[in-house]
Amino acid sequence: MNSAERYAIECREVAAGGGWVTWHLAGRGPPIVLVHGGTGSWSHWRRVIPELSDQYRLLMPDLPGFGASDLPPHTADVRSLVDTLRASLDVLMPEASRLNVVGFSFGGLVAGLLTEGIGERLGRLVLVGTSGLGLPGSRRLPLRRWRSLPPEDQASVYRHNLATLMISDTSTLDAETLEIHAANAAAARFDSRAISAQPYLIDSLHRTPRPLGLIWGEKDAIAANDMADRIALLRQVDPDCPITVIPGAGHWVAHERPTAFAAALRSMIAA
Repeated sequence: MNSAERYAIECREVAAGGGWVTWHLAGRGPPIVLVHGGTGSWSHWRRVIPELSDQYRLLMPDLPGFGASDLPPHTADVRSLVDTLRASLDVLMPEASRLNVVGFSFGGLVAGLLTEGIGERLGRLVLVGTSGLGLPGSRRLPLRRWRSLPPEDQASVYRHNLATLMISDTSTLDAETLEIHAANAAAARFDSRAISAQPYLIDSLHRTPRPLGLIWGEKDAIAANDMADRIALLRQVDPDCPITVIPGAGHWVAHERPTAFAAALRSMIAA
């Protein structure tokens, strides 16, 4: 398989929840579901695709209400979002394939609820800078509003918000990063921030414990002051879970340090 085939990305629309869920697929091998964060889309994973697609089949949804996917039936209900996502995944992979599921930020909360119903199909649930623990989240950060601004003024707000919340090393805050964030922000119709602060994930994990892997960027703006508390909460569910804190990376660790992120993820899945 040549590199063009290996990194080719296929877009597929799946009917679910009375609308359509858009998935992007890449690579060949054991399947990994990559669930993006709030105000995001499948493109949260764009830079890590070349690092993983030679070994895994990557399944990357636009969550209902984000990117190119339609809103879920109940537009403020995370369980409606998860049920719609699960229905689309069952159509995409109807056979009893073993899955590893990776969730970033708000996507960690979603991935937790999603895997609660997967049962023996689940290999490992890897949580990346996850929310859903009942701890303070991005609402405590000085993010700026952009929707009411004229287009020529929005780029500076995007840059500020990315540097405040998502990216630690601002030298990596290039035109592609701004383009991804601007497109995702404009397309997001589901408000995830209030939901992210609720303990949906940790409550789900206590109901149905699952094998975990945990990844953070060392300089994650959300977890910087209480990372030890977050780790302690999740170790109550899986005391032996592998944990990687990636040096020099912020919240959007798969984008900022894709090679280190991919190495950590491969290790966790192999374990």
